[in-house]
Amino acid sequence: MISGRLGCGTVRTYPKKMNKNPEDKVAEAFGRTSDPLEVYNEEMKQIDVDWYDRYLKTRIPKKDIAGSFAKKYQEAFDQWSEFMQRAYPEREPTLASHHHVEAWIEELTERMNGDSARKLVNRVAEVYEWMQEDSRFPHPDEYNPYELAKKNNEGPLKSPDTREFPKLDIHDLRKQVAGIKHVGERAATVFGVKTGARPGEIGNLRFEDVHVTNADVLNHYNGEGQDHDQMGSHPQLEGRPNAVFIDTKKNRPGNKRKNPTVIPLDDEMRRVLIDWLLIRPDNGSPWVFLTQKGGQMNPSNLQYVWRKHWWPEYQITNDDQKRSISPHWARHWFSSWFRLEARMPEPWVQYMRGDVQSSEVDNTRDAFHRYIHVEYEHIEDEYREKVFSLNL
Repeated sequence: MISGRLGCGTVRTYPKKMNKNPEDKVAEAFGRTSDPLEVYNEEMKQIDVDWYDRYLKTRIPKKDIAGSFAKKYQEAFDQWSEFMQRAYPEREPTLASHHHVEAWIEELTERMNGDSARKLVNRVAEVYEWMQEDSRFPHPDEYNPYELAKKNNEGPLKSPDTREFPKLDIHDLRKQVAGIKHVGERAATVFGVKTGARPGEIGNLRFEDVHVTNADVLNHYNGEGQDHDQMGSHPQLEGRPNAVFIDTKKNRPGNKRKNPTVIPLDDEMRRVLIDWLLIRPDNGSPWVFLTQKGGQMNPSNLQYVWRKHWWPEYQITNDDQKRSISPHWARHWFSSWFRLEARMPEPWVQYMRGDVQSSEVDNTRDAFHRYIHVEYEHIEDEYREKVFSLNL
C-alpha cells in the first residue's frame, strides 16, 4: 500500500495494484486487459519529458485563450501530477488507467464540488487526447481513461445545486432587460437569453464568429488597423447572414458544447448587438464582449452583470427549494421557451443548445459542416418566426 497525506492530517492509502473484480477475470479469460497503457510505462518514464509542460508551451498558445484561463491548465496539471507522484509514484501520469483517474476524482470530490472536479479532469484529459491524435504516441483511440472514469462517476461529478430558479414570465424578463442602461451589459444579457449560450461561450465569442448585416459595423471592424479576423469570416457562417457560430469545447477551450452550433440572430438581437459594437472600445481585442476595463469577459464578469441588474429582486436567500437568478438562468429560459412555448421539436432544441444527440458528430471540419448544414436549415425559419420579443 502507498500512503498519501490529505489536509487536516488525514492519511489515505492507495493500493499498488488495483483489486481484481469480475470484469478483470473476463479480461484474463479472453486475453484482454483493463490497463492497456501499463505495458508502455517503463519506456515512457525513461524518456523523462514533462509532457504537461510541453503541452502548456506548444499547444496552449495555439488555442488563443486568455492568460488567466491558461493558468487554470497549469493548476490542473500540477494537481494531477502531485496526486500521481504521491499515490502512484511508479506510474507515468500520461499513462494513467481509469482506476487512477477514479481515485483522483474520489479525492477531489471530498474537497470541492463535482463541477469544479470535472473541470480539472477535463483539462488533464486534453493532454491524453492530444497524444491519442498524434500517431507517435502509443495511446490507443479505443481507450480513454478520463472519459471512462467520468462515466463511472457521473453522480459525484454532478453540480450539487439542483434547486429551481424563480418563475419568471416574458413580462418579467422584458421589465428587467429594459432596466439595463449599460449598452454592453444589455447586449451580453440579451445574447444569453436569445441564443442559450453559456457564460463562458459568451465571453469566448470572437468577431469571426458573428455576422451582422450593418455597413457601419462591418466597415469599421473589417477595416485597416484591426488585429483580429474579419467579422463573420468563420467558414460555418458562409452563406448564413445575421447568425452566430458557437464552437465546441474541444476547439474553443472554455466552451462546453459537444456539437457546434450556428444560431440565427433575429432583428432585435442584431439591433442590440449593433448598438454595442458601434460604441465598443476599439482596443484591437478579438472578443466581442468586453469588461468595463476592456478585457475579455469571463463567467465571473457576467455573474457580476446579472447580480447588478437582477438582484436583490431575484436574489434568493435561506430557501432550500429555489436559487438566485444567475447567467445560467438565461440558458434555462431559452430552452424552456422553445420547448414549451414555441413547441419546437426536441432535436432542434438540442441542436441549438449544442447537446450531444443520438448520433454524435465526428470532430472534423467536413463533418461539422454537414451537420450544421442540415440542422441549421431545419431551425432557421422556425427560430426567426417564434423567438420571443423583448420590446427593445
